[in-house]
Amino acid sequence: MKIVYIVNARLPNKKAYGIQVAKMCEAFVEAEIDLELVIPRTHASSIATLKDAYKLRVDIPTTILPGLDLYASGRIPFFISSCVFIITSSIYLLWKRMRGEGCIVYTIDMDTFSFSLLPLLGFPVVAEMHDIKPCNIFTRFFFKHVKLLVVTNTQIRDALCDRFDISSDKTIIEPNGVDLDLFAHASSQGEVRKRLHIPQDKKIALYVGRFYEWKGLDILVDAAKQAPALDWYVVGDTTEVFTKVTGRTSLPANLHIAGECEPSDVPLWLAAADTLLILGTKHNDQSYRHTAPMKVYEYMAARRPIVASHTPALTSIIGESDAIWYEPDDAESLARATERAITEPNPNTMERNLRSAQAHSWAARVDRITSLF
Repeated sequence: MKIVYIVNARLPNKKAYGIQVAKMCEAFVEAEIDLELVIPRTHASSIATLKDAYKLRVDIPTTILPGLDLYASGRIPFFISSCVFIITSSIYLLWKRMRGEGCIVYTIDMDTFSFSLLPLLGFPVVAEMHDIKPCNIFTRFFFKHVKLLVVTNTQIRDALCDRFDISSDKTIIEPNGVDLDLFAHASSQGEVRKRLHIPQDKKIALYVGRFYEWKGLDILVDAAKQAPALDWYVVGDTTEVFTKVTGRTSLPANLHIAGECEPSDVPLWLAAADTLLILGTKHNDQSYRHTAPMKVYEYMAARRPIVASHTPALTSIIGESDAIWYEPDDAESLARATERAITEPNPNTMERNLRSAQAHSWAARVDRITSLF
């Protein structure tokens, strides 16, 4: 099986989608699938490989096509850069077709349009959808001709099937996965707290993730005030970015913004915590209905109690009895749920979550997807 993975994005990068693409590529290669990643030439692609940037176990065969590195310069420059990549990647695939090379084209929705013309190039197309898409002539054509859709939760699947009249037989629901190797050699809580310079005698609630407005991070400020006996740690970026995203310049003393961390260091932070937080807000559809955070199965693999926002997006991934739920946008509900998670940990729930994480490794995800090819 030959897979040509078309990704219209600056790679490598520190964002969640970059990690997701890298881990999927690693799983494809480790499954002994003939993979070729195709990305545009950018400053990022010129200075580091995926293996080096993400500390992968294998090299990722990568073809870098001519491109304009304007992806981070605004909507119009992004559109221009994407159009250039559409042209160069289409020419590249047509050249493969003229040479008689067979393959499956795999792609992911980095935007709402760059994948639309891929079915025209004569190869079967498999696409990952992490959000719903606008209905226009290009997306209608794409969803009519795509062979398989990999969607990350039931909310996205149902919305796409309804909007584009897609048969559910053409879809597979696969949330993002977890690299179990990162959790294979867990240290004790005391050891990792010493390494991370975290007090040994504190009860810690931890959130790990990039800082975006749509995530509703401001609830952490109010929840920390509601539960002053706990220390609340946030790992993902700087205090300056946190205050900019949340609009909250006055932070309580028990809320600690710990900065960025490498993906390989995430298990250390999870091991240091007493409970782990997954946020979700009603004020944004991406957060409320369509997100499928990679942290879900990382948290489960860490064997820590999970506190999660009771949103359709998260309940489609996490079982009702597998987390302690709080009401979205209710800081007091989050504070009480977090206190309960720390004072009433359930070993049976954590063992069940570990088994769920093992079933959702990146390798298992790739096996299930490729079995449908």
